[in-house]
Amino acid sequence: MLQLDAPGRLLAPIDFSCMGYAVPAAVGAALARPGAPVVALAGDGAFLMTGLELITAVSQQVPLAVFVLRDRELAQIAQFQATALGRKTASRLGDYDLVELCAGLGVECLRLDANDAVAAVLERVVEITADGWPVVVDVAIDYSQRTFFTAGVVKTNLLRLPWADRLRFIGRALSRRVFSGREARSRPEPEDTPSLTRPAS
Repeated sequence: MLQLDAPGRLLAPIDFSCMGYAVPAAVGAALARPGAPVVALAGDGAFLMTGLELITAVSQQVPLAVFVLRDRELAQIAQFQATALGRKTASRLGDYDLVELCAGLGVECLRLDANDAVAAVLERVVEITADGWPVVVDVAIDYSQRTFFTAGVVKTNLLRLPWADRLRFIGRALSRRVFSGREARSRPEPEDTPSLTRPAS
């Protein structure tokens, strides 16, 4: 649970849930408040959109930590699709090597693959940012359960509809879930998304 002890501590795109907000917003926040610790949370798809802004952080020696949540899916979109349509369409991401990508930007990237590594990784994050440099953490994450954000947005949007439209939406969602379940049982599992990383030579 995120707890904020004072106002002005959280920046979030609250209008259209735009992708790619976190990294440039974190760079701007760190430049605006030198000495304040700055942490960004970005999905792996969102990082692909604006992660190159870390070049600015390197050139200006801006200390900030970017945690990239790697589930290899456009998770919020996929969860909305699964909730409303009973299926996911064009929301899976090809894999990419975040460590190599960050190395090309001059940024150290740490891997966080298990809960028991959290303390050691955070200790290294503090060391790097204390030296005045940005750092990226490649976080393995499981979004198989709907997030609070997804549940909240679905509920909020549903309550905005007139009753007739609410019932129509719920009826369609239920019928899609029933029929997509039958279709899923009758067709083979899709192949995994191919990796975009080059094989070792």
